[in-house]
Amino acid sequence: MKENQTIDELVNEFEKHLRTLQRGRYTLRGYWQIWKPLKLFMAAAGIENYDKSVGDQFIKSKLGDYDYASLDRMQRHLVNKVDALHVFQSTGQVFFGTAPLRRNPPKVLTGEVGVAMQDFITYKATTFTLSKSTQNHYLNTLHGLLTFLSGKEIKRVADINEVYLVSFMKSLNPATLPTNHSKLGVIKSFFAYLYTEKILNKDYSDVIQRTNYKSQPKLPSFFSTEDITCIIEKIDRGNPSGKRDYALVLLAAKLGLRVSDIAQLKFENINWDKGIIEIMQFKTKKEITLPLLPEIGNAIVDYLKYARPVSNAPYCFLQHIYPFKSITPEDVTNRIALHIRRSGIILKNRHKGAHALRHSFATHLLENKTPLPVISEALGHSHTASTMLYLRVDKQQLKQCALDVPMVAPAFYQQKGVFVS
Repeated sequence: MKENQTIDELVNEFEKHLRTLQRGRYTLRGYWQIWKPLKLFMAAAGIENYDKSVGDQFIKSKLGDYDYASLDRMQRHLVNKVDALHVFQSTGQVFFGTAPLRRNPPKVLTGEVGVAMQDFITYKATTFTLSKSTQNHYLNTLHGLLTFLSGKEIKRVADINEVYLVSFMKSLNPATLPTNHSKLGVIKSFFAYLYTEKILNKDYSDVIQRTNYKSQPKLPSFFSTEDITCIIEKIDRGNPSGKRDYALVLLAAKLGLRVSDIAQLKFENINWDKGIIEIMQFKTKKEITLPLLPEIGNAIVDYLKYARPVSNAPYCFLQHIYPFKSITPEDVTNRIALHIRRSGIILKNRHKGAHALRHSFATHLLENKTPLPVISEALGHSHTASTMLYLRVDKQQLKQCALDVPMVAPAFYQQKGVFVS
């Protein structure tokens, strides 16, 4: 860490470093929007040298006592840019994206009740092999309950009773039924665990009444064939980002790939000789094989030859800013949404995300009377039931895409032992 460094020295070094990373004027402008008022704040306070405490004072003068999670986009921009100064001063590096210094304190399950909650999460994770995201959901849910109980001065498991649990359920936001349904399911399971393990001598899981919410997949927006063509044709392929984004949109619109699978597409997944793409889906862990359509193959080749930054990364698609990391699913979502907006098609009451392209792909297959099992295979669904819910198909559509059933020869019914009514 550099000590006794003036704000001018620090921001000048920071700017010089940004330029070596090939950051443009818009990025620099975003930093200077914060640096200028910071310098004025320090001058008014008679502070010459910069350190983290000065940055914290400046943020407090603008935001007061704040919770980072509740800040709007511009307020987070302020915090992120001030945090970045301290990180650069300490490490000589610049971190982009989320706040370099996390303003959200980690959720820790403390006290007797908290320890019981953590034991429950560990038990569920080990017994049922819960994913990291599911474990985090359990942690966030139970931390909310723990915070509520702590506010009621409940410090022991034995002090929990029906009154507090009913009060907690009433405190949930009635406008978030799906979230409440999920949270109460975790809490119900937690109290069943406490009773089974004899930590509580009464089963309070019966007290937890889950909301009468029936989860159904949300139906994404649908784009016609003409809409899809318009989106694709409006992409400017005269620059590196355009060449990359053209391939991204084609993979979503023509093959129905999820953004996670597009982002993680590797060179080894493309079999040029056979003209296929073979991937292990990130979401379902199911292997699928898809045709490498000529326009998709040509788009990928065009990007790899003329636009992809020099990198040893095994992934096909990269970010186009130093240090040229592989793109993320969020990057894919944002870039596709950008080109949908730029296409000029009517978007009223329609979503403009990548998933809308995937749904459009599936719907076009259904309209062309493609058998449902084939659609399921193309989407990478494990069961056709998932595809039916996904498309919300009706009986008429199902009849149109049903597989032909071969006629049974009359001789079959004349066999010995065959019952004919």
